[in-house]
This record gives sequence, C-alpha cells and structure tokens, in this order.
Amino acid sequence: MADSNEYNCIDSRAMHVCSLKKNDFIQRYASISNRYEWAITVLSQNWKGESADLFLDDARVIRKNIAGIADMLSSMTNMIDDILGQYSKTDKELKSMMDETIQGQ
Repeated sequence: MADSNEYNCIDSRAMHVCSLKKNDFIQRYASISNRYEWAITVLSQNWKGESADLFLDDARVIRKNIAGIADMLSSMTNMIDDILGQYSKTDKELKSMMDETIQGQ
C-alpha cells in the first residue's frame, strides 16, 4: 500500500490493444458462431433418428450459450473502453493538479 507521498502508475497498454482489437474479436466470434450454426443445420437436414434428435437438443442448448458468450464479450469490450475513458479523464485531472502545484511553488 502506497503512503501519502507515493503514487502507483497504471500500465494501460494491454487495455489499449484490446480496445483496438475488439472489432476483430467480435467478428471472429461471429464467424465461429455462424460456422457452428451452419454445421448444425447441415446435420439436422441429413441425420435422422433418435441419436440425431438427442444431439440436436444438446446443440440447441450450446447455441444459447454461444449467444450468451457473445453478449459477455461485447460487454467486456465496452467495459474496457469505459475504463480507458475514465483512466484518461483521471490522468488529465491529475496532470492539471500537478501543474497547479508546481506553478504554486
């Protein structure tokens, strides 16, 4: 824990990289989801019987989970953008305070 005369720096490079790549993450995820949907459609058209029915029931559950993961991915990338915005705002405020302190000396 820092005492009152210390401060901690935050390395935000990883968050910036993630923010820049968020559209790529979402597009790649959409591609995976679309391929999964295509595979299930092809299987359902060409595979009949009790095993097929059981498999497709499980596939529907997985499809719902895939949609939930897409929502979480979107929320996480939006949250990173929010964090970066707040970090930038705080950084500017701290710079202004430091400038005022230096000028007052």
